Amino acid sequence: MDVVIPVVGGLFAWWFGTGLLFVLARASNRSDPSALMAGATVVALAAGVAVLALRPVDTPVGAATGFAMAVLLWGWHEFAFLSGVVTGPERRPCPPQLQGWARFRFGFASVSHHELALAATVAILGVASWGAANPSAFLAFTVLWAMRISAKLNLFFGVPFPNRHLFPPRLQHLSALVPQRRPGSFYWGSMVAITTATVALFMAAASAGTGADRVTFLLAGTLAALAVLEHLAMVIPLRLEGLWGLEGEESTGQVG
Repeated sequence: MDVVIPVVGGLFAWWFGTGLLFVLARASNRSDPSALMAGATVVALAAGVAVLALRPVDTPVGAATGFAMAVLLWGWHEFAFLSGVVTGPERRPCPPQLQGWARFRFGFASVSHHELALAATVAILGVASWGAANPSAFLAFTVLWAMRISAKLNLFFGVPFPNRHLFPPRLQHLSALVPQRRPGSFYWGSMVAITTATVALFMAAASAGTGADRVTFLLAGTLAALAVLEHLAMVIPLRLEGLWGLEGEESTGQVG
């Protein structure tokens, strides 16, 4: 049970958090997202304060709570992106004649504010967790960040099933940056890396010396395993939005 509960809890946090983002992103795309963004910001700030308060809490509950705070912080970034509030200065579809480095620069300009905000949050959490007894929030957020970078790069390079229907209306211009093509060496290399990281996190949980460390690594490993599933959905026609009863509907994005 000390393994099952954290894994099931991590899966539920992913499922519930993603479903909530579906709802909030749709609401924000129907009207001005300012009020929802303000509320999400208050929640994210509270989560940040909680991460600091949890620094000395070296217990399984403390580790699980730190994980939950990381999910809340991640949710803020995802909502800010999906609602079009924090994306990048470039809002045009990518011109088809752009190739190579020019296309990459254009793509980064389309999401640069979002990417820099994520990187800044990783850095802040790293400093806040330095020497802390409870680094759960930092590890969970870093896993989400690394796995999402891999997913974005794979979409940029091209995959068989880019799932462009997941882009919300305010981000439809990004669909031009997501080509549909056979997976290349980067995809297979990233799959090996992600799978290796997932196994390493679960092995670290198995050899953890304390219950808190076990929960920390189990939750991070669950996120990494979900990233493997997300990457598989790029080459296999898996409509993951069906987990929220959204088959056949236009979706708005996903968390992990």
